[in-house]
Amino acid sequence: MMGTLGSLALLTATACGTGAGDEAKGLPGPDNTPKGQPIIVGADLDVTGPAAQYNTKVREGIDLAIEVVNRGGGVLGRPLRLVSKNSQSDPAKAPATYNALIDEGAVAVIGYVTAAIPPVKKIVQDAKLLTLATASTSTALVQEKPNDYLYSLLPTAEAYAEVFCSAFEKTGAKNVALFHDDAPGVAILVSEYKKLFRQCLPNGFVTEESAALDSTDFTAPVTRIADANPDAVLTVSVGGSFQSQSESALAQALPETPRYSIGGYDGQPESWKVAQPGALDGLVTVRPFTQEENPRAADIAEKLRSVQGDDAELSQMHVLGYDSVMLIVQALENAKTADDPEKLNTAFQSIQGFKGGLGQPSFTLSFGKDKHVGADGSCGLVLYEFGPDNTLADLWNTHQQPC
Repeated sequence: MMGTLGSLALLTATACGTGAGDEAKGLPGPDNTPKGQPIIVGADLDVTGPAAQYNTKVREGIDLAIEVVNRGGGVLGRPLRLVSKNSQSDPAKAPATYNALIDEGAVAVIGYVTAAIPPVKKIVQDAKLLTLATASTSTALVQEKPNDYLYSLLPTAEAYAEVFCSAFEKTGAKNVALFHDDAPGVAILVSEYKKLFRQCLPNGFVTEESAALDSTDFTAPVTRIADANPDAVLTVSVGGSFQSQSESALAQALPETPRYSIGGYDGQPESWKVAQPGALDGLVTVRPFTQEENPRAADIAEKLRSVQGDDAELSQMHVLGYDSVMLIVQALENAKTADDPEKLNTAFQSIQGFKGGLGQPSFTLSFGKDKHVGADGSCGLVLYEFGPDNTLADLWNTHQQPC
């Protein structure tokens, strides 16, 4: 397995790269990485399948956090080492992936949607393996039994619905159209959102349209959305070229209609370039961090630039990966051991008021025996607006969820 320094170098060269004339500098300060037996942190990250847009950046955040921890002296006098596998978000491949991580000695695992499928939950439960479903926004995924060792960080789908319902109320939107791709994780979210948004849309979405993730022609679904004459359009998507092209079509068909986005599109600047000029102008997207307001997120962004170069863009997936590692580190320090899974899990449940890079400055994460969703409220979500140059312009000044 490639060491952390090698992983960072590889990611710098191939995953994000640096801007023209930009040179990655590496993290500043001395390197005090201990020489003891490594503590293995596992990861199931889909870096080639439908969630690759997300998971590549999660991996970068994990690598960055591990490097920071190791250079600062490690944990319990030992270095952290990442073992990463790729289930491709495929439920059929996920059990073998988790068994492989266990066989390689992982004391904790950072996963994605597959972390909460029944076969994996049984594996996690039987192995007493501390597992973070890092990007999950579904309460059910981590609350349904067996769940003694399974946790999530993000505000839940309920919080996303609360934030957007407040935004709809603020802007007077009552007839909202829903558009989404067909990625497996998105399908799960959409099913939940259709129920949750009835708190502010009692009759549901005025219309629902979808398209395959590899679609390039959005004429038919966008025409049907336009025919419904919505007050606003909400897109739920993994992002990428799908969202860039669909937003271009929506901007042309509904130039005066407000548009909103749930997904990872906020952290995909390369994808923004695919959109037609000005097509993203006014698009409001949600992200679970703000480096403008949260100094801890700003610190992660600075470290990321040290490694990847000055053009590196911090995304929510970087922050999720980074905070996941730091929570595991906190649990290891609280447990004072990496070799007792029960103690480690109990120590994780003792984490209260953790302040990381996620959310607004006062947003915290807390866990407990009966609290497996870490987010302490919906102010972990921040609304941003795209500008006419198809880049994120600033915080949306119309509404932000109070803490």
